[in-house]
Amino acid sequence: MHKLFGRADTELKLKAGCIAVTFLLLSASYSLVQADHAGEGAADTAMTRLNSEMVAAANALLDTVADGPGGIENAVGYNRQELLHLDMEDEARKNYVYWPYLRKGLPLDFMSAQQKILTHKLLHTALSAKGYLTTIQVMQLEKILSDNEVIGFPRGPENYTLAIFGIPSMDKQWGWRFEGHHLSLNFAVGNGEVSVTPTFFGASPAEIRTGTLAGFRSQDYVHNAGLDLMNTLTQAQKNIAIEDGNPPGDILAGTLNRPRESWEQWKSLPATGIAISSLNAQQKQLAQHIIDEVVTVYRPEISRSYLAQIDVNTLRFTWLGSTQEGAPHYWRLDGPDFFFEYDLVQGNGNHVHTVWRSKEGDFGADLLMQHRRESH
Repeated sequence: MHKLFGRADTELKLKAGCIAVTFLLLSASYSLVQADHAGEGAADTAMTRLNSEMVAAANALLDTVADGPGGIENAVGYNRQELLHLDMEDEARKNYVYWPYLRKGLPLDFMSAQQKILTHKLLHTALSAKGYLTTIQVMQLEKILSDNEVIGFPRGPENYTLAIFGIPSMDKQWGWRFEGHHLSLNFAVGNGEVSVTPTFFGASPAEIRTGTLAGFRSQDYVHNAGLDLMNTLTQAQKNIAIEDGNPPGDILAGTLNRPRESWEQWKSLPATGIAISSLNAQQKQLAQHIIDEVVTVYRPEISRSYLAQIDVNTLRFTWLGSTQEGAPHYWRLDGPDFFFEYDLVQGNGNHVHTVWRSKEGDFGADLLMQHRRESH
C-alpha cells in the first residue's frame, strides 16, 4: 500500500519538480475515492474542516456575483451570476464533457481577477499538490494546441469553466465542477462527505517531443504505473491480461459521440483481463500503486478514505495494444465499483485520455446513503 503520510521528502521533491514544469508552461502561455465518496460524516474532523473550507470558498465566489450584472456585463451581454450559479438539478451537473465545447458555467475568460483567484482557492480545497499541478499543466497544454491547430476549436487556458450547483452549506447537498478540454473535475458535497467522480484528465500532446520542454509528459505518474505492472507480468500472465484486437480510440466510459442512452454501458462490461488476486505480492503492490496514483490527485482528507475502501484483490487488469513505451495502447483497472481507464491511442500514441469513475457513486449518487459508510 502506497503510504499517504510520512513521506515528506518525496512529496517535496514531487512538488518542486512539478512546479518547475508548470512555471515553464505558464511562461509559454502568459508573459506574466474506489469508493463513492470520502468521509465519515460529522465524526471525521478533518473532512468536516475540509467541507467548511470548500463551502467558504464557494460562497466567496457567489458573493462576487450576488449583486447581479455590472456595467461591463451589461455592455457585453452576459450575466456572471447566471453562468456561475446553477440549480442542483440542472442536467449539466451529470453531463461531463472533456472535448472543446460551449459548456455551462462561468469561463475564466469572463471572470475578474478576484474571481480567478477565488476559483484557484476553491480548487485547492479539493486537490493535492500533484492534482492541482496536473490540472494547471493540462490547461497550459492548450496553448500548444492553439499554436499548432487550425481546426477552429476554442483553445487556451481561458476556456475552462466553473459551475456551482445548489447552495453551498454544511447541512445540504450541493456540488461544483471545473471543466474544459481534457479536464473534468466533478464534486458532490454534503453530510461531511465529498464525491469526486467522474475525474477526467487528458492531454495532447501527451508527451512534448520538441522544444524547451521536450520530454515532459502529462500524468506520467499513472502512465508509468501501468507500464510497470505490465512489464512484470510473465508471458503466461500477459496472455490472460492482453485482449486481442485494436485498442479503442477513446475511453469506454466516455460520452463523446455516444447517444445518452448508451452512456452507462461501460458499467456492464464483461470481466476481462487478469485478476489481481492471481498475481504475486510484487505485482499486487504495483496494481495498488496505480490506485494510489489515481486517487491521490485529491487532498489526503479525501484520498485516504477512498483508498481505505478499495480492495485491490477485487480488481482486474486489462490491456489492448502495444506493450512498448511510446506505442499506442489502452488499459484499465476495474472491479465491482472502481473503474479507471488509460487510453493512449489517438495522435499515434501521443494523445491521452484517462478517467476514474464509480459504477454506483458518480456525481454523488449515494452521498447520503448511510449504510454504505457503516459497512466500512
